[in-house]
Amino acid sequence: MNIRSIAKESGLSVATVSRVLNNESGVSDEARQKALKVIERSGYKPRNYSQRRGTRIAIVVEAGAPSFDSFYSLVFTGISRYAWECGFEATLVYYSPDHERNSGGELVDLLRKKRCNGAVLIAPISESEGQNLIDARIPSVLVAHRLSLDGIGYIDCNNFQGASDLTEYLLHLGHRKIGYLCGNLENGNNSDRLNGYLKAMESVGVEVDDGWMIEHHPTDVTEQAGYDQALFLLERYPDITAIFANNDSMAYGAVTACMETGLRVPEDISVVGYDDYLSSRYYNPSLTTMRQPLMEMGASAARWVDEKLKNKISDLPHRVFRGELIVRKSCALPRADS
Repeated sequence: MNIRSIAKESGLSVATVSRVLNNESGVSDEARQKALKVIERSGYKPRNYSQRRGTRIAIVVEAGAPSFDSFYSLVFTGISRYAWECGFEATLVYYSPDHERNSGGELVDLLRKKRCNGAVLIAPISESEGQNLIDARIPSVLVAHRLSLDGIGYIDCNNFQGASDLTEYLLHLGHRKIGYLCGNLENGNNSDRLNGYLKAMESVGVEVDDGWMIEHHPTDVTEQAGYDQALFLLERYPDITAIFANNDSMAYGAVTACMETGLRVPEDISVVGYDDYLSSRYYNPSLTTMRQPLMEMGASAARWVDEKLKNKISDLPHRVFRGELIVRKSCALPRADS
């Protein structure tokens, strides 16, 4: 039996059967199942089958993002480990939504140029971009972003609840003057974290001074952003007793800023981060933070795409976890003069 015989018996075109044999996107589930049944029944294996291109999943990152920041590296690790264990290729793809729109290109075109069957998206996409992926039959899962489309999967943590829990921990210690170092608030998760902080402060009757919330100052090194924002905060509000940094990297920079201004952490000021990077346990002082299972999230996203390509699942999941408060040594009771 050859590819033409399979096409005739299954009632499909030769091109469709070829896509199925090469595990390519652009084939309906029904058509794929028809072809696979005939292939399995006949025991057909094309020549050089082992050398044919298998699954290639894109790891899509927004161009200009700090792609090898600890956040990304943990997600990458989860994806690449799963890919290695399951014998498929994962390739990094940079995507600039504004550039693609201005040039008339689309994410789908970029993935096809890279010969990718599916995608794990560590970058926000629009609803129209998501619909294009669905129409092109490219299974795609968002990590740490969400899109309300049935054909696009996502895996995320509840950032609002996580930030609220972390702020409540500081309030429980007795802190009331808590500064907040913002991330880019155009990112919905960063906005959720700020709102979680505000909600927790409001719940105990603390009136937050607008000056306690320091807007994001992007830098090439995320630690530098935390350092700059913390210095700005401490210069204007020296009576602050705790700092909530939007992520662990910014918290590292904030700790350095505190020490350079003569404040001991945690004796004079407490500092918390978010995400629980691998280095946070070994930082001095070890960092109190909110853990997101980033490595596991990356692996799950890759697995869902892989299983969708293999028709092991019919729908890509939508899953949201609650973060885990990790208490370490960067926090203490407010200093006596506060």
